Amino acid sequence: MQHTTLGHPCWIELVTADRDKAVAFYGGLFGWTTTEPVAEFGGYSQFLHEGRPLGGLMPEVPGMTGDPTWSVYLATPSTADTAARATEAGGSVPVPPMEIPGLGHMVVVADSSGMVHGGWQAAPFTGIDTDSRPGEPIWFEAYSKDFGATSDFLRDVFGWSPDLVGDTDEFRYATNGPAGTAQAGLMDASGWGEEFQPAWTAYVKVEDMDAAIARVIELGGSVVNGPDDTPYGLLTEIADPAGQQLKIMVPPQD
Repeated sequence: MQHTTLGHPCWIELVTADRDKAVAFYGGLFGWTTTEPVAEFGGYSQFLHEGRPLGGLMPEVPGMTGDPTWSVYLATPSTADTAARATEAGGSVPVPPMEIPGLGHMVVVADSSGMVHGGWQAAPFTGIDTDSRPGEPIWFEAYSKDFGATSDFLRDVFGWSPDLVGDTDEFRYATNGPAGTAQAGLMDASGWGEEFQPAWTAYVKVEDMDAAIARVIELGGSVVNGPDDTPYGLLTEIADPAGQQLKIMVPPQD
């Protein structure tokens, strides 16, 4: 997977109110381990899979981190340019470009609907290191209440070439390029109710859905939706013990 091409998903990150439960849950479910928390970065640490980085783990700090959630960062060669393009596109910059010494630069931008998108500039840390093995993220998805605004924003700010897969009120979906090369999708969530909050999510590959679901329950998590058998694979939305949601996936057999 490429991690430095503009607009490609390159990092996932969990903000959680209970770090210990998160470590136990994702370790027990996916075999993830964690690095030691870094005090000067608010206790930030990394999730690892077989020793390779795939995501961040941040304890909730009121007034600093925002609400507990999973988020996705998109690659950019320049967080400063990303911030400028976000403003030009009618969006905003909730978190201005910030250097993470020895690793790179981050930024958080929002489109005109208010949906937020992370940006990461590698210097030299490129982010997630995977090759689509079980226990690793293999797809990334954004759920927007203003599909048109978010699609245009991802095009103008992150260089997406949205490829419309479905365009009905029941299913409006686009990928960041043709299906054969896309790494992420955008879903129209305008009909999902007022309580739904626009968000990004990641799909983590598992080998056996029944076994994975049983393990989720055993570890104190829950099933939110699914399993659903789709042309894209067997999909289930889960929540960890603190309620943060992620998706698990058994891809179609080749």
